[in-house]
Amino acid sequence: MRLFVAAELPADLRDRFASLQKDLAAAPLPVRWVPPEGIHLTLKFLGETAQSRLGDVETALREAGRDLVPFSLQAAGAEPFPVRGAPRLIWVNVLGDLAAARRLASAIDEATSRIGFPSETREFRPHLTLGRVKGPGRGDWRSIVAEAGPRASGGFEVSDYVLFESRLGPGGALYTPLERFALGRAAAGARDR
Repeated sequence: MRLFVAAELPADLRDRFASLQKDLAAAPLPVRWVPPEGIHLTLKFLGETAQSRLGDVETALREAGRDLVPFSLQAAGAEPFPVRGAPRLIWVNVLGDLAAARRLASAIDEATSRIGFPSETREFRPHLTLGRVKGPGRGDWRSIVAEAGPRASGGFEVSDYVLFESRLGPGGALYTPLERFALGRAAAGARDR
């Protein structure tokens, strides 16, 4: 099983991304667009994992967010990445309570490293991938994306995170949610209702 952990986005924000992708698809940009339902905030990529380890992974993830509280983030517009040179991605920058997002990513990384998954070596940089660039394209990438990019904006709340299985197919990756984990205070609030 190919696994990763991510926070899902609200439908209205994914709809904004879909509209932007549709408009940018008409531009001379060779981009393979991520299906809107597959856009998420990746917190940890676990990779190929034996199905027999799924219980351990779920236990570790359940513990990871136990002491954390829900937090707010802001999708802050689409832009090419990297900033200089040939773009590899069209992504949405994420702002807001980045310290809380980093705490969650770190807690997930620590919990999964205790059960044998490699620790992250790169700093966590929250972003939402809209598409992967497949060639040089024509025209001025930066101005095309800069003109339309601000439409990819909107706030969202992170009160839980999801373990996904990713299956690669001819039409791209298909993401299947396996289990959802509420952040500590969100879980306590749900139990109190």
